[in-house]
Amino acid sequence: MNLNLDFLLEPPDFSVRGKLIIEALAPLSMVSSMPGKYYRSQPEPTDAMLYGMLENALGWHVSTKERKDLSSKLKQKFGELEKTGVGFISLLQFHLRFTTRVLPSLLHYDDYWSQHQKGSRFTTGSRNHDARLIALLNAEKNDANDIEIKEAAGYRKDSEAVFDFQNGERIHIDALRYYFPQYYISPTPRGYVLPQGVYQFVAETSTRISELIGHALENLAAPLYLGSNDGWVETNWEVFQ
Repeated sequence: MNLNLDFLLEPPDFSVRGKLIIEALAPLSMVSSMPGKYYRSQPEPTDAMLYGMLENALGWHVSTKERKDLSSKLKQKFGELEKTGVGFISLLQFHLRFTTRVLPSLLHYDDYWSQHQKGSRFTTGSRNHDARLIALLNAEKNDANDIEIKEAAGYRKDSEAVFDFQNGERIHIDALRYYFPQYYISPTPRGYVLPQGVYQFVAETSTRISELIGHALENLAAPLYLGSNDGWVETNWEVFQ
């Protein structure tokens, strides 16, 4: 679908005030910065998370090049754009601003989250692999065969190494990579919040964007979320008369 978002290059207009009401349908994990070994959730969504949620509702799923080009034009006209820790740049940020927040009480808890990772530990991290590897993996576990599979110089990297291996074989882990999923799952501790009520955000924007948001939230093509993509929410936009 081709989107014409050139109207975002027009001067900002904050003549309309409205209220964004968000009800969590599931526990939320709203992580604003790149974590270490623990994903710490914030108690409330950042402005960038709210912009991202609304842009999803609006269907502004433009290509990386289109977003970069439009972002450059916005920067030239209105100044520096804010970027999140994961590189997301909102196209709405100059045309919608949040002025007041009313937050619900929260329950906090930690849980394990299935993080998708890439790296050299995929042979033990992934639950799935090509069935033709079973013979090699079983032989590698048997000490009598003296087979080593690891990332080291001089080890066989050709894909045939996984089928015609011998006792004492030294096989580079890259020879197995094709027969595993691209990512493996690593259980990672993550913080969650369970709101005991709704979030309310008073915002100012233009008549055009207000109408676009109202229509988009009444005609969702897919569930909206905040934070992790399993943090589903229901969102309404009410204009102050």
